[in-house]
Amino acid sequence: MHKLVAAGHNPVHFAKKVWQSNFLLMDFFARRPPKTQLNVLEIGAGWGSLSVFLNKHYNAKVTACDLDEQVAPYQQLLARRNHSKVQSETCSIEQINDQKLHPFDLIVASDICYDGKTQAAITQLIERLICRTDTVFLLADTGRRSFLRLTEDTQIYQQVSLQGYSIEQPLDTQGYILSVNPIKDILC
Repeated sequence: MHKLVAAGHNPVHFAKKVWQSNFLLMDFFARRPPKTQLNVLEIGAGWGSLSVFLNKHYNAKVTACDLDEQVAPYQQLLARRNHSKVQSETCSIEQINDQKLHPFDLIVASDICYDGKTQAAITQLIERLICRTDTVFLLADTGRRSFLRLTEDTQIYQQVSLQGYSIEQPLDTQGYILSVNPIKDILC
């Protein structure tokens, strides 16, 4: 990792650590593994730990997307060290349009609803996904104020559900998982 920093790859957009909600989703998938090989888009992937986990354990074809162009080398390093394959892409939530969504069965994200701007962008993404029955979205968060506002704004939609979720390992973490569209078709 020191070589990446020395080469000038210094993450800037909150991508300097693995966020706690990543572990919530990893545990969620460990308890309910995907039925089939999925095409997954991770939004706000940071170092790509969730992407690597999904590829390594479930052979998912994963694209790790992050606003910060400096994190792609970290994603690739983590993938190589875990004998995994992850595609890296630089994009913002606002750039995720219907064309970009087309190949994905599952979209995952952790701790990305941190202010009003991201809340608005995620709300627009959810509204687009509700019209699609072929894509599931799972968003984990520890309960930031903007995330809780998002859940209030989207509770009017029948396709959106929220559940509390907690784990004790590897970190004692409590939070929530918001899902858009039925997950029963893709998980055991």
